[in-house]
Amino acid sequence: MDYFSINMSPAVDPGYCVLYGEPEGTNMLKYRMSQGIAMGDKYPQDAKWYMRKESPGIKLASLLATVTNLLVVERGMKEVFERTGVPMECLPFTLYDHKKRVASTDYFIINPLGTFDCLDLEKSEIIYDEGEIVEVEKIVLDPKKLHSAPGFFRIKEDPYVRVLSHQLVDELRKLNPTNVYLTKLEQSA
Repeated sequence: MDYFSINMSPAVDPGYCVLYGEPEGTNMLKYRMSQGIAMGDKYPQDAKWYMRKESPGIKLASLLATVTNLLVVERGMKEVFERTGVPMECLPFTLYDHKKRVASTDYFIINPLGTFDCLDLEKSEIIYDEGEIVEVEKIVLDPKKLHSAPGFFRIKEDPYVRVLSHQLVDELRKLNPTNVYLTKLEQSA
């Protein structure tokens, strides 16, 4: 089976909204949503996220690009992700435009919880410093480890990467989503 990483900050159409920062009240905890750690009751019930002048685009796509490595999708995509049954948080927020008017209430931060051990550590290119992983430069999946893989997960050695199974990608394609770009991940022999 093929697996794909999803690009959370595609810069294809300058007219699309790009989000900077994070919803108000979450800045000290943004790392949790980026790394698969539950926000729980620390997430504000009335979260607000404002478009900023750094990105004048206002067109709303199925996936909103972020510069903070958060996966932000519209309601239809969120429902497809939820159907995988993978433990995750779908964190709602109200999106405000540059004039501080409500632009949408139909977007969610998708935070798949935890990570999955799936890399071929020999064939992947990993930078270590004193035994700690600093960066995974090249991802190579180990097919033996993928037998029990969920349809959507984060890589143990690089939790910032979100991986989608071929079946999940097929379900998302039925929505004909905008601003969604995937990269097929290499697997070792």
